[in-house]
Amino acid sequence: MKTEENQLLQALCTIQDPAEMRRVLADILTRSEYAALLKRWTILRLLRAGLPQREIARRIGGSLCNVTRGARLMRRKDCASAALMDRLERGLEANNG
Repeated sequence: MKTEENQLLQALCTIQDPAEMRRVLADILTRSEYAALLKRWTILRLLRAGLPQREIARRIGGSLCNVTRGARLMRRKDCASAALMDRLERGLEANNG
């Protein structure tokens, strides 16, 4: 892994506060880049919730192609985003205990 990329990933991994992460991402990303990241995350979460692809595209105002790409990704056994969502859900369940 490239040194700069490794440093960035290591730095992001140290952030535990969502407000701090928002500030850091606002520093690094443009508004449109942040909006695109949020849209992609939303697509994946809605797919995981079982919504039809066309409904997701309608809700987010995005293209069906982007939703289909997300669906292909979520079907992969090595999908890191799905694993992250699993971890998040387990953490929320543990906190609500």
